[in-house]
Amino acid sequence: MNQFKYYHGFIFSIISVLFLFLLHHLPVNQLFIDPFSEAIKHQDLIDVSFSKFRDHSDPKLFDSRIFIINSGITDRRKVATTINYLSRKSTKVIGIDLLFDTLYSTPADTLLRNAILSSPKLTLAYSFEEAKLHKPSTMEMHSHPFFTKSDNQAYVNLATNDGFSVRTFEPFHNVEGNLVPSFSTKIALIFNPDILSSLNARGVDKEWINFRRVQPGVSGMIYPINSGQNSHYALVNIDQFLNDTSSYDDNYFKDKIVLVGFCGEHDASLSMKDRYYTPLNERSSGRSIPDMFGVIIHANIISMLLDEDYIDDVPEWLLYLFSFFIFFINYYIFLKVVEKKLFFTVAFIRLIQILQFVFLYSCCILLLCGLNIKLGFILIITSVILSFELFEFYQHRFKHRVNKILSTY
Repeated sequence: MNQFKYYHGFIFSIISVLFLFLLHHLPVNQLFIDPFSEAIKHQDLIDVSFSKFRDHSDPKLFDSRIFIINSGITDRRKVATTINYLSRKSTKVIGIDLLFDTLYSTPADTLLRNAILSSPKLTLAYSFEEAKLHKPSTMEMHSHPFFTKSDNQAYVNLATNDGFSVRTFEPFHNVEGNLVPSFSTKIALIFNPDILSSLNARGVDKEWINFRRVQPGVSGMIYPINSGQNSHYALVNIDQFLNDTSSYDDNYFKDKIVLVGFCGEHDASLSMKDRYYTPLNERSSGRSIPDMFGVIIHANIISMLLDEDYIDDVPEWLLYLFSFFIFFINYYIFLKVVEKKLFFTVAFIRLIQILQFVFLYSCCILLLCGLNIKLGFILIITSVILSFELFEFYQHRFKHRVNKILSTY
C-alpha cells in the first residue's frame, strides 16, 4: 500500500486541522489534551516581544505631542487652575483621567466647574459596566452632573484580556445604546479628525495596543516602573507644574495634548491605584507589581492612533492553512524517521519539534517587532507539539482504514 503514501499526508493533515479546530473552539478541558497551551494561556507573544526584544532607549520614541501631569491626591482647586492655564495657552486637547463623582458644594467645586465648562476641547473620564446578554453597557462611575456636559465625557475602561495584562482596547463601545469613542480615541480624534477614516477602514472591534513607550520614571522610582530610566513622555507633578508655569514658553502647549491623571502620590511612591500590568512589564512571568498607570496606557494608545501604528492579526483561516502545512511536512519527516527504526527515534523526533518551536517562535517575534504582524502563536505551536501524537494515532487507527477505502478505487 506504499502507493498511497502521498494521499496519507494530505488526509492526515486535514484530520489534524479539524482536530485542532475542535480543540480551540469546543468548551472542553484542554489540560489533558494540550497541557502546554493551558499552561501559558495567561501569557502572550506580545508580552515577551515588547518587554524583551524591543529597544526602548531610542530617543526618537519621545512623543512631544503629549504632556502628562500627575494629579497626585486630587485637589480640585489645583486641577481647576491647571485647566484654566492650559486653556489660555491654546492647548489642543485636555484629557482629565479623574472622576469628580461627589459634589461638596465648595468654592473649589465652583472653580472646577467653571474651568471645565469654559474649555471646549476638554474630555472627562467615566467607566461603564460591561453589558450582559447583548444589551448595551451602562455608565457605572462618572463625574457629578454639576461638572459635565453631554459631549465632554469618554470611557476609560481598560480590558484585561486574561485578568492580568492590558493588551487591547476598544476604540468604540456601545454605551446606553450609543456607539461612543473611548477616552483615548476621543482625544486622538479631536487632535486629528482624519484618523477616523483609518479606524473605520480597519473594521476591528478591539485593537492591540502597540506599546512602544514605557512608564516615565525618575531616579529612585521603585521597580518595575521603568528601571531603565527611559523618558518617552514629559511628566511632571501638578505642584511642580503650577509652581513653574513661568518656565514654559508661551507657545509650549500650543497644539499639544495634555493628560491629567494619577501617577502616584509622589515620584517614588508605590501606589497600586489605577495601575495595571502591561506587555512592557520587565517580569513577563511571575509578576508581582503592576507596571503602568492608566493615564500612561492612554498616552500609548493616543500615540499609536496618531501614528496609525496598528498591529495586524493574521486571519484565522490563514493560521489553519499554515497549520495544515506544518502537519503535512511533519507527516513525511516523522514517516522517514520511523522507517529507519532508530534506537533513539522518539528522542530525535522531539529534537525536530524543539527546533521547529524555536524557529517558529523566532519568526513570530520578528514579524511582531519588525512588521507589526501578530501571528497566532498558540495555534501554530500547538500544531507542532501535537503533530507526533496525532501522527502515531493516524498510523495505528486510521491508516489501514484509509488504505482499504483507497484500494477500492
